[in-house]
Amino acid sequence: MEEYDTYLMAKTFFDIKEFDRTTATLKDCSSHKSRFLRLYSRYLVGEKRREQETREVLGALDNSMTISKEIHGIEEELSQGYRSGTLDAFSKYLYGVVLIKMQQKSQALDVLIDSVNQYPFNWSAWKDLGSCLSTPDDTSAIVPRLPAIFMTDFFLAHVNNTEQNNHQELVTEHLNELAKLFPTSALVKSGRALSYYHSGDYPEAARMFEELIQENPHRLDHLEYFSYVLYVTDNKTRLSSLAHSTALTDTYRPETCCIIGNYYSMKGEHEKAVVYLKRALRFDRSYSAAWTLLGQSYLEMKNTYAAVEAYRRAVDYDHKDYRAWNGLGQTYEVLKMHYYAISYYQQASTLRPYDGRIWCAMAQCYEALDQDQAAIKCYTRALIGSDQEKVAIKKLPRLYRKIGDQETAAHYFRENLDLMREEQNETEERSEACLFLSEYEMSKGNLRAAYEYASEAVHCASEQHQEDAKVLLRDIRNAKDAGDTSDME
Repeated sequence: MEEYDTYLMAKTFFDIKEFDRTTATLKDCSSHKSRFLRLYSRYLVGEKRREQETREVLGALDNSMTISKEIHGIEEELSQGYRSGTLDAFSKYLYGVVLIKMQQKSQALDVLIDSVNQYPFNWSAWKDLGSCLSTPDDTSAIVPRLPAIFMTDFFLAHVNNTEQNNHQELVTEHLNELAKLFPTSALVKSGRALSYYHSGDYPEAARMFEELIQENPHRLDHLEYFSYVLYVTDNKTRLSSLAHSTALTDTYRPETCCIIGNYYSMKGEHEKAVVYLKRALRFDRSYSAAWTLLGQSYLEMKNTYAAVEAYRRAVDYDHKDYRAWNGLGQTYEVLKMHYYAISYYQQASTLRPYDGRIWCAMAQCYEALDQDQAAIKCYTRALIGSDQEKVAIKKLPRLYRKIGDQETAAHYFRENLDLMREEQNETEERSEACLFLSEYEMSKGNLRAAYEYASEAVHCASEQHQEDAKVLLRDIRNAKDAGDTSDME
């Protein structure tokens, strides 16, 4: 009973954030609750001191990836308890957190699986478990070791959403099961919105987020993703309204600062965006979304050194954030360091294999290095299941023409010409395609088709190409007069 009274006193100190007093009060207590609260308070003290020593985000003394001085002492005590089998679920959770901080994720994975099996309702343990998984195969491997309970569905939906790897069918399957048990759950609806966002269905994602805000007007979790949707769809008015409403709810939440930063970024006021994004990171240094947006703002400001550092922090905290890997690729591309850019684009494409923007960016780097075959492979890959068809179709025929593959070049010039006809596009690209196809058909002896393509080129906007088309028409007529008129008849 005396130890329980001591525990209650320590819990009171913990609740008012006097973590040193909590640790000192529990030094002679040995129960599971007391040990966890003592060590967790010690962990928080170490993190607080580390944050105080770090100071300004990306400043001269910013070394936020270092671990606190308390970590090793905590790890030593918890490891002894884990080996002897005396840790409860919460101490195992703390042990897993400490191992993650020490970059021992494979061992942390086993410890956290033990924790969620012993007490499956600690969502923090599930989220840290997800951070230990690098690939979808890793996730599949641990599923048989997880408890057969609805929390596993929440976890798998969360992990598949976090991986952003086009596993939306799996996410939907788990969320449908959860919706049967929790039909009014904000977390389930938020998961659906995130699923739509990651799959690129921005109108549906916006609709789900609007419903979520209407039902839970003061809930800020995941609303930064809604701000990304509004940014991509260029809805400045709604983003302004969202920034205002979240600021009224809680000015000091990282999500609020991130949303406001996104709003200023949309307005082109990147200096103000940096201020709010740094504020978000002062509240939570591990907030990878804010690091990514900070990198984008620095890149817009042409501060490539700071952009690289911000993107690196983002991938340090969340190696599954494809936007950060893609941002590193963009930054090194700006610096004309194309081999580095390609390496980072490859990382991004592993996470988002059907994102044509990444494949097109990689192809452009290969073009800059005169590696035309590799560029062709990337542009061809961009055609698979993406919205970048027009970009790739414009590039592919020129590359095939450059390497001398006239037949394949003609194939893609035809596809590009069909797209431009649908759009009623009279640009130089259309006349270029018509001229190439006219010459190609003429070389094959198809004078009728050659004549039609050359006639179309005459009516395009490019004056230079109009003159070339008229010369080509004259050559076709000469061929006809010479008696080779089989295709014309």
